[in-house]
Amino acid sequence: MRGDDRPWRRVWSLSSERDLWALERVLLGHDGSMTNLLELVFGQDIELKTIRQEVVRSPLAAARRLQISQGDPVNDREILLVLKADATPLLYARSFTPLSRLEPAFKADLLRADIPIGHILQAHKIESRRTLLSAGYRASSRRMQRLLCDPGPYLWRTYNILAKGKPLITITETFSLRPFRELCREEVKTCPGGQ
Repeated sequence: MRGDDRPWRRVWSLSSERDLWALERVLLGHDGSMTNLLELVFGQDIELKTIRQEVVRSPLAAARRLQISQGDPVNDREILLVLKADATPLLYARSFTPLSRLEPAFKADLLRADIPIGHILQAHKIESRRTLLSAGYRASSRRMQRLLCDPGPYLWRTYNILAKGKPLITITETFSLRPFRELCREEVKTCPGGQ
């Protein structure tokens, strides 16, 4: 799908292969803030929990997506987005951000580690867009089982956040299907005529 200007094709293809629900297609294909979307879906505040953050030399795959040289300094950040009320993990994300493309105030907020990227972009009034690069399905993963407290299956997506015509951040997000399907089942039960 790399370079496809219609990423919804990959999402729909994955949907037919894996019988995805409408909400799961939205999670894979939307092009806005994931934190805001999760708050709308669950009707609760979402909190960011930093797993790890450090400045590293860019790995080759990230360098290619960011259009920088392999080895350039990047902020490598791993986080969980969780429900604030009970810390239920909803999404794992790993991002790479080239330090050379950051304004000092944006860089300071990013390195604080406790602010969602969408909120940082909004606070600094950075006009940006997201472009989906790839999406997929993973039946199981020991690491994701530990981080998301669920044995799977998982959906994942990789996208770039573009600003001033260049990739500013590349992000891969992984989420378990369970909490979203449970929420949808509860919604159906509470709808008039639901079962």
